[in-house]
Amino acid sequence: MNRILKHTSLFLCLALFVLATIFFVGTYQKVYAAGYYDFEFTQLYVKYDINPDLTMQVSERFTVKYEGSRSTGIMRDIPVNAGDRVRNVRAYEVIDGVSSSLEYTVNNSEDDFITVDMGDRSIKTGQSHTYLITYDYAVTKPTSENTLYLNAIGFGSEQAMRNVTVELNLPDGFRSAQCFTEYGNSVTSDFLQEGNKITFSSDELPAFRGVTFELNFDEGILHTKADITPYIVFIAACVLIAALIAVKFLRFSKGDITVVPNFDACDKYDPLMMGKLLDNAAENEDVTSLIYYWADKGYLKIDMTDESDAVLIRVTVNLPDNAPEYQKLMFNNLFATGECVRISSLKNRFYTTVDQVKAQCNAAIPAIYDRKSVGASLLFATAGALFMALTPIFIALFSINTTFVYLYSLLAIPAVIAVYILTKMAKERLMKYTRLTAFIIFAGIILLCAGFTAIYWFFVASFVVETIPKILLCAAGFAITMLSVTILCRTDEYDRQLGEILGFKDFISNVEKDKLEMMLSSNPEMYYKVLPYAQVLGVSDIWEEKFKDLTVQPPTWAVGYNTNFVFNYVVFNALLRTMRTDIARTLVSKPSSRGLSGGGFGGRGGFGGHGGGGHGGGGFRGR
Repeated sequence: MNRILKHTSLFLCLALFVLATIFFVGTYQKVYAAGYYDFEFTQLYVKYDINPDLTMQVSERFTVKYEGSRSTGIMRDIPVNAGDRVRNVRAYEVIDGVSSSLEYTVNNSEDDFITVDMGDRSIKTGQSHTYLITYDYAVTKPTSENTLYLNAIGFGSEQAMRNVTVELNLPDGFRSAQCFTEYGNSVTSDFLQEGNKITFSSDELPAFRGVTFELNFDEGILHTKADITPYIVFIAACVLIAALIAVKFLRFSKGDITVVPNFDACDKYDPLMMGKLLDNAAENEDVTSLIYYWADKGYLKIDMTDESDAVLIRVTVNLPDNAPEYQKLMFNNLFATGECVRISSLKNRFYTTVDQVKAQCNAAIPAIYDRKSVGASLLFATAGALFMALTPIFIALFSINTTFVYLYSLLAIPAVIAVYILTKMAKERLMKYTRLTAFIIFAGIILLCAGFTAIYWFFVASFVVETIPKILLCAAGFAITMLSVTILCRTDEYDRQLGEILGFKDFISNVEKDKLEMMLSSNPEMYYKVLPYAQVLGVSDIWEEKFKDLTVQPPTWAVGYNTNFVFNYVVFNALLRTMRTDIARTLVSKPSSRGLSGGGFGGRGGFGGHGGGGHGGGGFRGR
């Protein structure tokens, strides 16, 4: 449990770090003060080349006169709130009619917009500059089957715009158009239609006026076009899954462990070591099982006079020289204050010893997995994470603009780490689980993947990766991550040890009553010898059940148990189970930690929105 908490804490810290980074980079924006960044348009020319698949090539040329006392540039907000797709964004400054290079960046500082931030940091008050922006725009969710509603110019301008021209080049199948320059049903006829070309001109658009077109087409002309890039990545991920399976079966496939029922394993391994070998985890409960192991060996006795607070009595001053170092550490620290120690006296202070014992036990076990299989497993898991994390980043950089840094998808990295750790832990604990328990655990991991997919879908914008590709990317990424755990291949020595331990577990689970009676006759305390092992193997209930109809005597290490009555195995076993739980809880208890007490967008030159309820629009902001 502590190991799960440790990994969970690590995952949460990493997730918080990634979230903080994303929040800082993704939401950073300037504060605007009224009057500081004012500007006015002296010319605005917008051109749309519209295709039947609802993709369009857009160019916007505009001349801006900077009037703000701190004006340094201008920002164009292109709306993507309806899931519309923007690609190939480019910006230039037009000097003497020639498009020249321009210092600019593209970002997503506003959730509903892609922002083109143009201009260097020099003050431009009183200057006029002409800019050109080009980009590809795709409508992915049209509101009508045969009609396109297009906001050629947004409706949020706080002042008039002069010398406005809008040009639309339409595909074959175009039938009719209406033009709106106000909200509602105010239709204007001030546009020229020549075949499939529409031109709207105005010497001046008043404040809070825009231009929206209702474009009607023949049946079956309009359709949408999906971005195939994420699908290509998904196909590559499927190829990687096939490669992973091939690597698993061709390079790291091993036969089943040879399991032979035996009673010898308890003489080769102490219960803590057996618990570690069984599931690659030295647990707190496994550590406390050493007390009963030492009691059976005659190294200590347990005074059970006070059933709720047992007393450990040292019989042997030191453990044998050949005892593992972690055993010596725990035994010596248990009796550091004297020959007798009351369990309650160890509360909130012995946990450090327990942690040290687990660390030493873990260090005493050589590598249980083939190193090459570990490397291959981590390599594939990393690939799964990169498919999810880097696909949106690369799409943003190479499809939208090379200055567009989009980091939200990095959330996939801690999610993949969590899924890999949990899947690996579940795989290692299969030896302890029933089939039903294993099914429930793996179903829980899959549900966790679904939850992470929902988070990924929420944070990764649809204008970067659309909904279905996002789900497919997550499905492929998590599948690669979970399957990569199957590549882990045990060493031959670990297979041998595990075979012995599973054989011992099989003996505990399936030994017949007559066999137990024979063993009890030669070793009356066999039940207590096996009990700590049954505890770490997860079959203590089965072991206890087998002895309910047999004659079992109290253990010689039990001191103070009421012997005035006939020994009752069931009553004693219930007492012993409760005492084991109390001791385990006390030895690992920790002191409770105490908590510590402890702009609006400015300038009359700004305009935004995407009036008319259609696609396109957006606006400009001074800076």
